[in-house]
Amino acid sequence: MVPAKVENLGLEPNSGSVIVLLRAENGPILPIVIGHLEAQHILAAFSEEKPPRPLLPDLFASVLDLLGVKLHRVEIVELKEGTFYARLILEQRGIEYDVDARPSDSLALALRTGAEILIAEEVLKQAGVDEFKMPGGSTAQA
Repeated sequence: MVPAKVENLGLEPNSGSVIVLLRAENGPILPIVIGHLEAQHILAAFSEEKPPRPLLPDLFASVLDLLGVKLHRVEIVELKEGTFYARLILEQRGIEYDVDARPSDSLALALRTGAEILIAEEVLKQAGVDEFKMPGGSTAQA
């Protein structure tokens, strides 16, 4: 697993799809196509905006906190048939739990909680790019 950070959000020039860009610690960028609502959730956290009412990731973070559960990390674990898969690694009372999740939701939550973001090396080999050049229509989705 390679540590990563949310670098930015952008638009895919050909389709207008929203893309979240993750920069792996070892250099490559992982572009993931996400929905517009998920982009708003990530953008709000990325820009440290506080909406007047909690967005879903804010609500989930509050519930985790209330229950004494910590989000340790988010892992982007697989790219299968054009779809990325992620999991949340949660901890409560010394016990770790992993929960299947969409990368876009996971990233929005990680940005709010300060949790580490990791990308599987195999995913980076499959879809990472050294320079941000969108492959013609072959970007996978979350």
